[in-house]
Amino acid sequence: MADTRVTAEIQRLSQMDDDDFLDMVVGYVMGGTGRRAPRDVQGAALGSPQLAPRTLDALELAMRRAKSFNPIREGETKRDQQARIAPWRARIKAVTGPIQDVVDDLAHEHAKELAALDDDSFTDRWTAFILDEPVPPPTSPRVEALAFRSPRVARRAADICRLMLEEPPRFLPSAAPGESRKAREQRVEDFRRRVEAEAGFLRYAVQYGEARHGRMPAEPNHRLQALRLLGQAHPQELLQLLRQVRGEDRAAKQAARRDRRDVRRAERSGAR
Repeated sequence: MADTRVTAEIQRLSQMDDDDFLDMVVGYVMGGTGRRAPRDVQGAALGSPQLAPRTLDALELAMRRAKSFNPIREGETKRDQQARIAPWRARIKAVTGPIQDVVDDLAHEHAKELAALDDDSFTDRWTAFILDEPVPPPTSPRVEALAFRSPRVARRAADICRLMLEEPPRFLPSAAPGESRKAREQRVEDFRRRVEAEAGFLRYAVQYGEARHGRMPAEPNHRLQALRLLGQAHPQELLQLLRQVRGEDRAAKQAARRDRRDVRRAERSGAR
């Protein structure tokens, strides 16, 4: 009977819009009792695998909106308001930990599923994630992100990131009819930024995996990576810069040799 009630509560809460769900989660954490379900049923539903990712999103949003849930009272100072908010935040944080554990377990299992995909399917799934396309149910966007950033599949995703930065058109959808060159360039730039941001998360995941096996992670050579990207995007400009720098270096070396020669001549003249 209890399982039936929890299942029904999960179904009911799943149909709530985001604002109502947020208010309900905060009310539950603060000790409120739902009119349609007792606290134990409500708590089991909120911490279930089906709802835990959404519950965690709501808890984190509540922390950011703490002042909205605890508006300043008439005659109250901001310091007093902060003192009143502190225990409120603590209660939210205390609930967040166990929910996070459920979400982490979901991500761990989902990473196994991603690791089992063939190369084409994995590339399609990663590309859809980068393009912020809807995640296939029942997986949530949060679980999808955590799974991709896990040591189990991070290196595989990172390899695709390198291809994405080298050949964005290969992974971007076809241009819409009438799309201007400027709009196309902006779309490519937005795509690159998203790839670079996710590549940063993946790099830490890969390094974590290496450290766990007793290997010292190598720090990325950002300067070399930037030069490589610059050369791919603007090869002629980079070649000109290299020639200019080499010419300046050569002139500087020649000037230094002349200075040393002049010093030696002056020393010989003084000796006479």
